Amino acid sequence: MREPEANSDDLDKGGMSVRALMIAILVSGMALVALPQAVLGQDAVAAARTQLTTAIFHSGELAQRGTAVSGALLHVQHVINCLEGTQGPDFRAAVGHVCQGQGNGIIPDLKAASASGAKGADAALKFANVALNLSLQAVKMTDVNEAQPWALVVSRQLTSARDALGR
Repeated sequence: MREPEANSDDLDKGGMSVRALMIAILVSGMALVALPQAVLGQDAVAAARTQLTTAIFHSGELAQRGTAVSGALLHVQHVINCLEGTQGPDFRAAVGHVCQGQGNGIIPDLKAASASGAKGADAALKFANVALNLSLQAVKMTDVNEAQPWALVVSRQLTSARDALGR
């Protein structure tokens, strides 16, 4: 038996389907790239909120455990890493980046959220900057009885930052 011959109408229909699919993919890709700034601001808020929760846990819980100053300072440095992100001047990769994959750093994400006009981002950024300044002081301490209470104050500032963003 002989194979049926394809006519040019059948080929055009298949070609049109492929072209339509390619156009749909191209339009979808362009839509993703051209998301409105307000949507991007919400992503920055969500990222900041997630990183704040991690940093609050490290300063308010983990830094409070134990009696060695090194343990408290390790978790304070984790907070600094979360606040600044990998591009921050005080970021120390050697101690670990507990906020990795959660955002670009609390302060960079809050700056982006503020620039897009996200509600509460300006206030949250102020609290985050205070937390960073306190953390930079705490990480230099040599006595666990100083570092742990200092880390609690950092945790309260971080909690205020998260609260400023709302739910």
